[in-house]
Amino acid sequence: MYRLFRVAQFTFRELIRSRMLYIWVISCVVFCALAFLLSILSFGEVHKIFMDLGLVGMEFSGLLVLILSLAVTYNTEFDQKAIYLQLCKPLTRGEYLLGRVLGFFLIISLVIISMGLVIGGLVVFIGGGKVGLLFVDSTIFLLLEMLVLTTLGLAFQMIGTSMVGVVLYSMFTIFLGHCIGQVEWLLSQKLSNTVKMILRVVHFFLPNLEAFNLKDRIYDPDLVLGWVQWREAFLYAFAYSFVVFLIGWINLEKRQFE
Repeated sequence: MYRLFRVAQFTFRELIRSRMLYIWVISCVVFCALAFLLSILSFGEVHKIFMDLGLVGMEFSGLLVLILSLAVTYNTEFDQKAIYLQLCKPLTRGEYLLGRVLGFFLIISLVIISMGLVIGGLVVFIGGGKVGLLFVDSTIFLLLEMLVLTTLGLAFQMIGTSMVGVVLYSMFTIFLGHCIGQVEWLLSQKLSNTVKMILRVVHFFLPNLEAFNLKDRIYDPDLVLGWVQWREAFLYAFAYSFVVFLIGWINLEKRQFE
């Protein structure tokens, strides 16, 4: 356990030194400014629109930090062979991968929670509004989504053979994961058996990111968010992350470093 947290700490410091937080600060300022401007120009309650757009900015900032972190760490770990320094220690490859996942998730959580506090503070002290409980719920669901994507991105690192490939795989999966609703709609249409079989395979393997999407329904009066919904979200996030982690671990064990 100690070695696991040491890897997570090393990963966290590595991402801090790569100036990921500067990217977050810039994106936070840009998205908050755009959200505030658009909320003023839109019809309706300004603070509600600002929170909606803020949640979109929080997700985009988290994804931006994730993608850039995957690119930076692939270059240092695999291209510059820094992974040798980790694996030559009394450290299993499973501990190394899990520590990387925790380190990545910590830095992304820091970005999202900090931006959520900024948005909430602006709503309360400048907009004169009130931060609803669903805003907090949406932030937690967003963190669960980032846990899934972090594990998936690092599994791609263990499988991929180039930095460009890892980034493209991750971005493509993120895009398709948000299109699960469209895939389910296509499955309900009259299509050929071959097409439906392909769609079922895609639906089975892709992460259902819409399961964590509360930001589009934060003011939906028909939204029901009880114990059942929380249980399903947590179980799906941890189960999918566990399976993906095992795939990445197996590929890391088989990978030869020369």
